[in-house]
Amino acid sequence: MDRIARVEPRRRIRRLVLGLLSDLPRKNCCTIAEWAGYAPPDGMQHLLNRAK
Repeated sequence: MDRIARVEPRRRIRRLVLGLLSDLPRKNCCTIAEWAGYAPPDGMQHLLNRAK
């Protein structure tokens, strides 16, 4: 059984981890979201701040 049931958050988490492992000069939510292809960083911010 997966800890994260929906596909969208799993994809976002995967992109977040890859962003953290990348060679970005600054690693914050906005730069990682932009690198991952998400125009506003709202989804990543939600994932980090409010998702259970």
